Amino acid sequence: MQKIVFVLCEGPHDVAFLYRILKTIGFKNYTEKIKDFPPPINYFIVSSVKQIDINEMKLDDIRNRPIPSEAVFKDESLFLLYSVHGDSKKPVRKGIIEKISQWIPYDSDGISPLESINLSVLYFFDADQNGIVRRLDEVKQELAEFGCPISPDYFRQNGSIHIINKITYGAYIFAKDDDKGKLEDILVPMMKADNQEIFDKATEYLQLKDDSRLKKLEIKKENGEITEVRTGDKMKFDLPKSEICVAGQLQNSGKSNVVIIKDCDYLNLEKIRNSRKCQEITEFFKKIL
Repeated sequence: MQKIVFVLCEGPHDVAFLYRILKTIGFKNYTEKIKDFPPPINYFIVSSVKQIDINEMKLDDIRNRPIPSEAVFKDESLFLLYSVHGDSKKPVRKGIIEKISQWIPYDSDGISPLESINLSVLYFFDADQNGIVRRLDEVKQELAEFGCPISPDYFRQNGSIHIINKITYGAYIFAKDDDKGKLEDILVPMMKADNQEIFDKATEYLQLKDDSRLKKLEIKKENGEITEVRTGDKMKFDLPKSEICVAGQLQNSGKSNVVIIKDCDYLNLEKIRNSRKCQEITEFFKKIL
């Protein structure tokens, strides 16, 4: 039986990190053309792009259409990794879940286009300051809003999975040992191990940050004159993300953190296998293989 797994991540860094983990358990890149993906996944991906009124969209909206960032496979399992651009993007997740739910018949005589395929949806969120328990409650609440019959006993522990209306749902929350935090709290210590001098130098460089320059320069035209002023709001500065970026330039010049996380040797097979958090995620994935 073939398995299609939709992995819904907050952002592209999560996708890159999970990609590295999946590779350590034997997954390979799925390089087929979209038209050759197993039906109806191929139609689903195409319709995500085609069935939009481009005239009514902004360029950012087009770039952020909900299509997989990565596709990897192992044996009969195909994982589609999505970056939904933030935990607040509930409509994106809703659209994906509602669409695949339509493929499942709810009566014994129904005919499904996925008669021989198992479907799974996995959530990956940062705990942030909310903590793991609260984040899992948010997943449970969201699925209930999407029409899934949710039991109070669902999603009580990190890495839980439950079959709801013939679809397997799961949730894993990135967190430190105190149950709070985010992906970088797992990722950066792993990258620093055996590379401390490089990251110390990167951190030293980042100390040159001047808060006054975090206010964006904006060009304006007033009274026929073009002037340049700093805006009131600060641009976001995140030290761990910046550390990854600066250290990563030694191997991936001009590349984004996504490429650095996917390709750098600051992460490797040994580190991933020796990381308790990575092995928790690995065991979470294995539950649905």
